[in-house]
Amino acid sequence: MSNELRVEKDNNFLSKDQKFFIENKIFNNTFPFFLNNKSVVGKKTINKPSFSHVILRRPEERVGNEYYNSPDGDFYLGILKSFCKKHNIRINEVLRICINLTFNNGFNKCNIHRDHNYSHKQLIVYLNDCDKKSYTVIKNGKKEIKIKPEKYKGICFEDKPHYQYFPKNGIRVVIVFTFR
Repeated sequence: MSNELRVEKDNNFLSKDQKFFIENKIFNNTFPFFLNNKSVVGKKTINKPSFSHVILRRPEERVGNEYYNSPDGDFYLGILKSFCKKHNIRINEVLRICINLTFNNGFNKCNIHRDHNYSHKQLIVYLNDCDKKSYTVIKNGKKEIKIKPEKYKGICFEDKPHYQYFPKNGIRVVIVFTFR
């Protein structure tokens, strides 16, 4: 892993159709989110609840030839491809796609983590205007980069430890893509 931390940011990569889908499919009262006791997977993490909707499970969690865990998997893959095409980022394998919904759960932030124990890239797309202090923080050694959430902003970074602050008010909804 490089010592340099490069974060691609883009507030204008989603199409009108993608935004329409997000607003009308994800932000309605029929979209299923599932409760997680932990906002970060790991043996030593403290229970910090959140909700998620898994579109593509981690490779080690897939059963047989399973690919998508959602009938709209190709739509979400299109979001990843839109960002990566615009920023000339290669996708060899999509590892995981998940929508995370966090809220004021009584904790300040989630645990510092990497999404996989192997090299990967990550794209986070903020889907709503949320508490502006519910930053994503990416660590690079002793340095940290704080990213303020903004509706439809995408941020892409290499495999680095990171965490997020839980919103004090309202909800924070993001799509998380991991790939290599």
